[in-house]
Amino acid sequence: MRLQLRLGFALLALVASTGRAQMEVEDEDYEIGVRSGIDDAEKHHRDHDRSYSNDMTRRARRYQLASAKQLDGEERLWRTVDARDMAAEVKKQLDSQGFHEVQKGEKPELIVTVFYGRTYLNNPYTDTMWDKIINNLSDSDVVSVWPSHQSYHRLEERRQKAALEKLVIMVIGWQYPPPPDPKKKPKMLWRTTMYVGAPDFRDLGKLYQKMLASGAPYFDEHVERESEVIIDPHLPEGNVRIGTPEVVSYPANDRDLPHRRQ
Repeated sequence: MRLQLRLGFALLALVASTGRAQMEVEDEDYEIGVRSGIDDAEKHHRDHDRSYSNDMTRRARRYQLASAKQLDGEERLWRTVDARDMAAEVKKQLDSQGFHEVQKGEKPELIVTVFYGRTYLNNPYTDTMWDKIINNLSDSDVVSVWPSHQSYHRLEERRQKAALEKLVIMVIGWQYPPPPDPKKKPKMLWRTTMYVGAPDFRDLGKLYQKMLASGAPYFDEHVERESEVIIDPHLPEGNVRIGTPEVVSYPANDRDLPHRRQ
């Protein structure tokens, strides 16, 4: 009997250690997706006024980070992420893109909030306008896919993949000051979402720095709904696929990247 118990415990320990090893291995094989949208009116202004679009001094850059919170939900993270560490990394990435944290006595131009955890993102390939109804962002339209549309290629695979649960980090910029009427909702200026699949097998604590570094160039930038950015963080120079799967280089001065902040 004792021998059987010992063998049983040994087997359990082997299974547990094997499962952990699989998690560590799978962590090495992932891609980072980035979605980003800006206020609809702001996008219209940038699209129709080139001088305004190119003048980075006219964009809200002085910020105050109000909070970094884990998303509520039944499914919890595999391992807890310290909100203070997450907030510090967000500040680092904001500063790298030309944003400036206000000091005591200074007034911000925008308030930044951060949400992270496990969730289901809205699926751009489903027939719903819910995302557009609840916010004013430029990347909230449903993708109208016809056989001639570039996204029609492997459409069902795209739809199913977009419907899966993900590890996400959302960095959101809100207009400051807020509306004087407390009944009115604060205005969302932009939202950038970084995500990774298979949340059951991945540790956000090991990924959030790379996720934020991948998404930071798109803070306060518009990315077409059907052209989500996919980044392979394992290649030396990085790798980006936009729209129809295609491998392109990712040099720091690529003119197709969002404007570099001064």
